[in-house]
Amino acid sequence: MSDTILMKPADLLRRLNRLATKRGWSIEVKEGGRHTKLTLNGLSTVIPRHPVDLKTGLHRAILKQLGITPADLEE
Repeated sequence: MSDTILMKPADLLRRLNRLATKRGWSIEVKEGGRHTKLTLNGLSTVIPRHPVDLKTGLHRAILKQLGITPADLEE
């Protein structure tokens, strides 16, 4: 039913950083108190830095805001 992988926010940030490096995209990360603002290839989103897994809907929304698919993270 769901093609989104549950993962911790830190793992998602690592995968997005790896994807940006692999594809030659620009990436900008701004750390706040409990959230990280991420700009990836001109598209921005906010990722919470809490110790629990991201819920499926939030995970999907973050990827949609960045214009990528869950399959892109597996590259």
